[in-house]
Amino acid sequence: MNDTKIGSKLLQLRKKAGLSQGEMADRLGVSRQAISKWECDESLPDTENLIMIAKLFAISLDELVDNVPAAQEACAQSNEANGPAKALCAGDDGEEDDDEEDDGEDDDEDPFDNATTEKQKRLLRVLYAIPGPILLTAVFLLWGFLFDGWSVAWTVYLLVPVFNSVLACFRTRRVSSFAFPVFITFVYCLIGMQWGLWHPYWILFFSIPVFYPIAEAIDGNNKRKNANAVKETAEESLKDSEDTGKTEE
Repeated sequence: MNDTKIGSKLLQLRKKAGLSQGEMADRLGVSRQAISKWECDESLPDTENLIMIAKLFAISLDELVDNVPAAQEACAQSNEANGPAKALCAGDDGEEDDDEEDDGEDDDEDPFDNATTEKQKRLLRVLYAIPGPILLTAVFLLWGFLFDGWSVAWTVYLLVPVFNSVLACFRTRRVSSFAFPVFITFVYCLIGMQWGLWHPYWILFFSIPVFYPIAEAIDGNNKRKNANAVKETAEESLKDSEDTGKTEE
């Protein structure tokens, strides 16, 4: 594999298919940053991802990893039209992808497209627009003033990473993104401080090592389903192409 050119090939295929980095990432079950790094040749897709990419674009693996001249020409034309070569490594909004500052979203896409209903999308957009600490501070004040629970209400601040992780679960479609250990710590502190039931509820912490294998299994199953959907789409595209070719002949 020519690892200095595979990124250009991926960029050409994605643009030709009319996909954004986020859309391609969703179909492959990876993050948008992974797509950006592949296109910038900062990293290479593994064998499983190469197979999925080939199926997504209805080409063979040989075409994907070896046939790069057309990609180089397309990149050269894009550079002439759009400016510096580094623009090719940018996200779909034309800005350079900075791993330190990027929060994993595509500015041109709704990060909550994975929600199943419009009502869920609206709710998630509202939650996403409100910073977690501010929302939890409101809960803390209400709890303290209305129920005189200042001594316990502070525990809501333990939910800051939990709040962010819930949003991350929707963005990445990964159950394992949920901050389960922090959530269990919150529940344990709440039960202990509110009702004094420190024992035997310490046993809750044993659920942490159980959670992640289950979450990884769910994520793996979702990825396989997504891969199968990509395969079916690729096969349908190939069949349509063959039928079109026979008709033209």
